[in-house]
This record gives sequence, structure tokens and C-alpha cells, in this order.
Amino acid sequence: MPADGRQTSEGNSRKDDADVVTAGQIFSDGVIELVSSADLCRPNLVFWDGYRAIVAPRIRRGGVWYRAPQLCPSIGRIMRLPDHLDQGESVVQLFADVSALFQEYLALPRELAQQVTLWMTSTWLADVVPSPPVLLISGPHMGRAVDLFQLVGCGSRRALSLTGINRAALVGLPMDLRPSLLINQPDLPQGMSRLLRACNHRGVNVPGKSGTVQDWVVSKAIFTGMAPSPGAWDGEALWISLPSAETHLPLDQLALARLAQDLQAKFLAFRLDWLYKTREGGISDGGLSFAESELAQSLFACVRHEPGLIEIVTPFLSGLVEDVKVRRDLDPNLVVLEVLWEPAHQLPELSVQKITEYLNLKVRIRGGPYEYSAEEVGWILKGHGFDRRRNGSGKVLRFSGDNTRLVHRLVRRFGLDLPEVPGCADCAGPNTIVAQESM
Repeated sequence: MPADGRQTSEGNSRKDDADVVTAGQIFSDGVIELVSSADLCRPNLVFWDGYRAIVAPRIRRGGVWYRAPQLCPSIGRIMRLPDHLDQGESVVQLFADVSALFQEYLALPRELAQQVTLWMTSTWLADVVPSPPVLLISGPHMGRAVDLFQLVGCGSRRALSLTGINRAALVGLPMDLRPSLLINQPDLPQGMSRLLRACNHRGVNVPGKSGTVQDWVVSKAIFTGMAPSPGAWDGEALWISLPSAETHLPLDQLALARLAQDLQAKFLAFRLDWLYKTREGGISDGGLSFAESELAQSLFACVRHEPGLIEIVTPFLSGLVEDVKVRRDLDPNLVVLEVLWEPAHQLPELSVQKITEYLNLKVRIRGGPYEYSAEEVGWILKGHGFDRRRNGSGKVLRFSGDNTRLVHRLVRRFGLDLPEVPGCADCAGPNTIVAQESM
């Protein structure tokens, strides 16, 4: 890629020019991205204006000098960055080629290979969609997950393959790089799963060290081992099950490095072209909004400029919308509110054991295969904020004013269609609840 002295020359500097460390910037007239250099710990920057690429250790824009962050050696060794820009292949062909890699090297069925490819593509736009899609992978063999992550890491944006994570470990990672996290941890604690889910929305930050906050809105793929309980991930995700196979990834580290060099350059071109097209022509959904599913919306955003890919992924995304509806009917966080609705209007209290029995009955009638324990239901109630008390026979939920108002508030928040009870002031409408809470 050609360098342009007018953009990088020290002769254009002024003493009052600001100096900014960045892993990427999006301007109205171009984009800055990280690219590799001869020094693994000191990447270069590339500026792209839709027509040409400028590569340099520092790039000056609008009286500001931008330079890449210095990487920790352990990060620099494993994080793959593009070393050039390859615009020689269409996005449709790139998608087909990557899907074929998963089919050839890991014996994945065609549709499954396309889903993984679509997620991998989404990592290059994780900073511009409201909520980066999460990939959840189940399967009996960890070796298969390791092979999958090695191949996924070749084409994903700034991938880090991790295990043994907890909150403290993630706080120590350079999240400013916007890495794609490939987490191989079947025993991931449920509390950690909830945190990863909750922080996956733009504007939600996680407390860091020394009074700082961190932005964890990044792409995440998580290997969960054998199929987890439905409550293991509280929210939308792309769920795939790795089929058993005798095959192993037939690529050594040198071959993987060559493959990564090729894919990184092509996916960088995809990202820059997508941002340029979006800036020039806006975003058209072609009549496909997928309003019921934020996951489907984010995945569709990746292909919305490519009619050939829209045709391929639309059936799958429509299936995601239907899957959202099914999961919602089986979501214990919502079913428990259905269970509490009538008792909240008729009884003084209900035991957690009885709540569990009623919840499991509803889930079973709807075809759900999982049975929840009283302990799990207790954690769900606690997560919702219900005050539980212990009596001689165990924990109970008393339908006091606070708990009853909370039931109504949550039912409205989640949009559950439950019948109003005549004479109930809390059922009268949200204005009544707000008025009571503000007194």
C-alpha cells in the first residue's frame, strides 16, 4: 500500500498538534485501522478514504497525530493483524471460500459452515453494530473446539483465544483493541456468563482498575462443552452444536499463519468497503428488518450491501427470528413471571419449591427438555430483585406491596401478554405504578 508524505510528514506538524493513541478511528471521510509491522509489538496504522490506502507508524488528520498502541509481547505474538489490503475478491466469493474451508478442514455441514462464516464476518463490524453477535458452541470434544477456534482466529478481527477467564482476568486485557474473544471454557461460571451478556451493549461499561471503566462490547465466541441449560446464557446468541468427527485440523502453525495473512487482508478490505458504502449510501434493509431479533439485525447488517449474500443468509436469519420466539416461551426468566402472575393477585405468599414445580410444568408443556432446580429458580428470583424470606418449610416469596409491584413492572418491561385483574391498581397501567413509586 502506498504511503503519502502529505499525511505522515513531520513537516506538516505544529507544536500544538495533539497526539492520540488509537486502535482505530472512523471519520466522515475515511477510516484508520491497525495493520501489522515488522515489530509485533508496534503495529502500523492504515488510513483509507475509499480510494487509496496510506500506511505509516503515525497518521495526521485534522491537526491530530494518531499512532498505534504498543502491544504487550504476549498479545503481539498471538493477535493476527492484516499486513496489507486485498481487494481482489468479491465479498460473495470470500464468504464462499471461507465456508468451504470449514467444510473441508473440519467436516462441518454446509449450513453450519455458513453460520460460523457469518459470525466471523460480523467480528469486523463489532464496533458499529449495537450489540456484537455472540457465538455459543456446544459439543462433547474440546479438541474439536480448539480446531474450530484456530481456524476462526485466522479470519476474525484481532482474535484472542482464551481459557481460565474470570472478571479480574478480562479487566487486565487490552479491551481498547476491540479484540474478538474466543473463549474455550466449558466450566464458565453462570455469573461470568451474565456479565458477558450484560456488557454486550453499546454504552454499558465495566468497572476496571484504579477507578477506571472498560468497554467490553466486543465479539465473543464461547465453547460451552456439552449442551448447557437454557439459562446458561441469558439472551440472544448464535447457538451451534459441533458434530462429532474423526477429522483433525490438517494445518500446522506455518500453514495457519499463511491462511491468516490471506484472510486478514481480504476481511480488512470487506470492513473498509462496508464502512465506505454505508457512509456514501446509508443503510437499506431491502424490506428485511428482522425487528423481533437484535441478533438477526446485527448479522444482516454485515451482508446488507451484498445481494448475493442476502439470498444465502435470509432463510437462516428468518429461522433465528422464529428461534427467538421459541426461546422466549421457554426462558425461565419470563416463565417465572407467568407463574407469579395469578398468585400475586390471590395469595399472600408462595414457596420457592411450588414456584419451581409450576415453572417446570409450563416448560414441559411447551416442549422444553430441561428441568430447573429450586436453587436455580431462587437465583432467577434474586436476579429479578424479589425479596424472599425463610419460614419453617423453606424460602417463600411474599406478595407484599414491593414484590407485587415488581411483578407488574417486570411483566410490562418484558412485554408479556397477561390478563389484567379487575380492581388491581397495579394492573391499571404503568402511570399508576410510576405514581406510586414516586411518592
